[in-house]
Amino acid sequence: MTGMPLAGRRLAAAMTTELAGRLRSHLRRQDGQEDLCFVLWRPSTGAARTTAVVAEAIWPSAGERLISGNVAFTSQYFLRAAARAAVAGAGLGLVHSHPGGRGWQGLSRDDHAAEAGHAAQAAVMTGLPLLGLTYATGDDSYSARLWERALPRHYTPAWCENVRVVGDWIHVSWNSQLRPAPQFRPIQERTVSAWGPAVQANLARLHIGIIGAGSVGAIVAEALARVGVEWLTVMDFDSVQAVNLDRLLHASLRDVRLARAKVETLARALRRSATAARSRIETLELSVAEPAGLAAALDCDVLFSCVDRPWPRAVLNMAAYAHLVPVVDGGILIRGQHGQRLAGAEWRSQLAAPGRACLECLGQYDPAVVAVERAGLLDDPSYLAGLDEDHPVRRNENVFPFSAAAAASETLQLLSAVIAPGGVGDTGAHLYHFATGTLDRRIDGCQPGCPYTESLTGLADMQPFHVTGEHLAVDAVRASRRRDQKRPTTRIARRLDDLLWRLL
Repeated sequence: MTGMPLAGRRLAAAMTTELAGRLRSHLRRQDGQEDLCFVLWRPSTGAARTTAVVAEAIWPSAGERLISGNVAFTSQYFLRAAARAAVAGAGLGLVHSHPGGRGWQGLSRDDHAAEAGHAAQAAVMTGLPLLGLTYATGDDSYSARLWERALPRHYTPAWCENVRVVGDWIHVSWNSQLRPAPQFRPIQERTVSAWGPAVQANLARLHIGIIGAGSVGAIVAEALARVGVEWLTVMDFDSVQAVNLDRLLHASLRDVRLARAKVETLARALRRSATAARSRIETLELSVAEPAGLAAALDCDVLFSCVDRPWPRAVLNMAAYAHLVPVVDGGILIRGQHGQRLAGAEWRSQLAAPGRACLECLGQYDPAVVAVERAGLLDDPSYLAGLDEDHPVRRNENVFPFSAAAAASETLQLLSAVIAPGGVGDTGAHLYHFATGTLDRRIDGCQPGCPYTESLTGLADMQPFHVTGEHLAVDAVRASRRRDQKRPTTRIARRLDDLLWRLL
């Protein structure tokens, strides 16, 4: 294998629902025989996981495959597809069907020979390992592996932990050897009875990242922990402040006095709220706009955008389309004079993924303001003083009930996409008007010419923009919190509080 180490890394694969639909039409034969197709893929590199993002199918021409019960491909087809991958700077993948199969599929002797026999040549021609995919026609499940070099001319499969298909819905196939189905517990009885053990097993195994542990993110995290999601990663660089306490779940004056990060306060509570038997709560004192923050986000299967600045939203928008990590986003806007009678309020929720409108086209951030934030001006009081009072970056009114409503709406976006009740996984972008009690839905896609849907989808690490960078304001917040935590009185008080927390 050349160019991409696999040792010690988790592996996954991903594709859009649009491509999965076209592959389904090709691989499901009327005569019930196997079929195959070559595909192109690109690596999406997270902190600990590499995902093979399948971006394009190279359909076979007449005579390029031999079908007689089992299926085989000609050397002409292989070389044509490998040459196409090399020109595109992509890896080569081979997908074949198992008629009537259900769930994660292993490799038959013939499957193993076909893939292993071409792994070396594919790696040499493309610089990336061969990706093998098996499509089980019985339930539309995929299994996947990347072929790594073990010895000269000897390649072995490194199995993926899952394959996610995202867009109109979120369908994930699971490798039960690497990500076993959860153990159901009596405390989850009411939850499991709502949608059944199969949905629960899928939902619970998702690695979900919550970007922003503020008023909305904390409630989203609480909901997911109680539903039984096993693996939550919560990311936020900020500290708990007194001004947060009227709307920040689980936070108290004690957290302010002890100089706690928002993620620290939230994680302590989530570890008590979690209903999963194998609960894993990770915290990261980062911004997703930092390189390490984005890398950690790409390890997740789904992301929640609970941020209020344009730069992190732009980063998450890129993750949703280039890396095929669906992003549930939302926001709250309160209208009226500050401190005067409320004129109105709205909250939004939407899921950004291929085939749906992206966050930029939905107006969730202004690209021009992203550049302003990257330059540090949104943290410059003199710059902010020159903006209108109702400029979006100066609006920070919020109350707990609105946060709870927005968090519930965002969580329902995820459930709709995963469960697809009645076969509907995309209910559109939602806008709720508090004053009138009405809900608007937007079900169209991106505007013509949108780069996310027309040129960046599936590019993964090859997307050309540098969306992350040094964030001086984030560094300043973390440095201030560390100074506060190092004070002798604070350090002693934190130790005593931690001990009391564990005893209770």
